[in-house]
Amino acid sequence: MEQIMFIIAIISLGLALILFIGNLLTNGLKGGVLHLKNKSTRWACGFLLLYVVTFSIFLFVAN
Repeated sequence: MEQIMFIIAIISLGLALILFIGNLLTNGLKGGVLHLKNKSTRWACGFLLLYVVTFSIFLFVAN
C-alpha cells in the first residue's frame, strides 16, 4: 500500500511539472501560465492536487 501511494505521488508530481514546464515554454510568463482557462493548466493543478493527497496518505500509512 505504501509503495503504491508513493509511486502514484511521484508520477503525478512528474506529470504536473512536465505540464507546467511545457505550458511555460509554450505560452511564456506573460502568456498565462497559471490561468485556469487553459486545459493543460487545469490538468497540471489536478495532478498537483493528486500528488498532495497521495503523498499525505503515504506519510500517514508509513507511520
